[in-house]
Amino acid sequence: MSSEYEQTRTRLSRQQIYRRRRIVVFGLLAVLVATGVYVPSALAAPLEAAQPEVRTIEPAVAEAASVEWPDYGRGAIGLVDGTGVLSTNGVEDPGVIASVTKIVTNLVVLQEHPLAPGEDGPSVTMTQTDVDLWNYWVADNASVQPVAAGTVFTQRELMELSLVSSAANYTNSLIVWAFGDMETFLGAARTWLDANGLGGVQLEEGVGLAPGNTATASDLVALARIALADPTIAEIAGTKTAEVPLVGTIENTNTVLGVGGVTGLKTGYTTEAGYNLLFSATVDVDGAPVTLVGALLGGPSRTATDQAVVQIVASAAANLHRVTAVEAGAELGDYETEWGGATTATAAEAATALVWGDGAVTVSIDLEPVATAEQGERIGTVTVSTPGAPDVEIAANAAEALEDPGVLWRLTNPVELFTS
Repeated sequence: MSSEYEQTRTRLSRQQIYRRRRIVVFGLLAVLVATGVYVPSALAAPLEAAQPEVRTIEPAVAEAASVEWPDYGRGAIGLVDGTGVLSTNGVEDPGVIASVTKIVTNLVVLQEHPLAPGEDGPSVTMTQTDVDLWNYWVADNASVQPVAAGTVFTQRELMELSLVSSAANYTNSLIVWAFGDMETFLGAARTWLDANGLGGVQLEEGVGLAPGNTATASDLVALARIALADPTIAEIAGTKTAEVPLVGTIENTNTVLGVGGVTGLKTGYTTEAGYNLLFSATVDVDGAPVTLVGALLGGPSRTATDQAVVQIVASAAANLHRVTAVEAGAELGDYETEWGGATTATAAEAATALVWGDGAVTVSIDLEPVATAEQGERIGTVTVSTPGAPDVEIAANAAEALEDPGVLWRLTNPVELFTS
């Protein structure tokens, strides 16, 4: 009896041992399986990005702008790198632009026959048609230069005769050479004006004598930007004198060129228009150059118009100033991660804006959600906006590294890791 009991007890003990061993083995196998899946998953799982807490920057403003406009005519002025206009004077309805038309004409010709700065371009031989054009424009009391059949000009010389001396006959010859006739030119000009957002500019012809050639002063500011963006037009329009065949030395009709920072662009005069000037000028604003573009239409004389433009440019420059809207290293926003990491977004450099008078300076901070970042890594952008001037953008960088939480945190925080 005792022997049977001992044998039974031994068998049960062995079964319990085997059962325990199986539990341990299977438990170990389960741990190994879980470890083989969980650990790599935990180590490779993406971290939840920390959302930035963006700060606010409000730069100071200056006094309201005041431009010294004359008590006549229409006018507008703006930044060459900006949009719209900074200031206007007089009525905003279209005025007669006279020979300012020639800027449009030469830009349209360049679209058909591109010419690099300093390049002469193809040769153009004058014919009896060009002599007839001279006679036509003389009869119309236009500004002309002498011409003879057989004289050879380059494209650039024809453009100089058109833009520098404002010769009506050579502007017409340029049109005929480039487009065949005035009607074809006008179709190309209409397409060009529409494509460049100058639908308000109206042309009856490409020389500038017709009273139907009109534009607002604001239209002309936009035209001046396009003209200065073309290096060939900017170069020729800023030329004081040029040498051309048959004619000899020609002088720029823009008599204020080089005075008060004026660098261009085109004069215009007819009885209906008065004295016009489409102008560009480079001025100093807090130690750095700024280019202005503008127009003054309807002056009583060339001298009065010149003096007024110099006054307009000087007073406009006095209303421009540079504002450091964001200091280098300025704190822009804060980050804090679930695992205790933290960093601050700071301005990589100072952001200086060109401000007109009391124009509002807007600082927009766009920071990216990030989980990790190296020290100095770009994690956002700061944009400074002012009316009429181009936006200024600088980088927002991580002041300190935002590091991965490491193995221990990843393995012991499955909820945070896999439910984010």
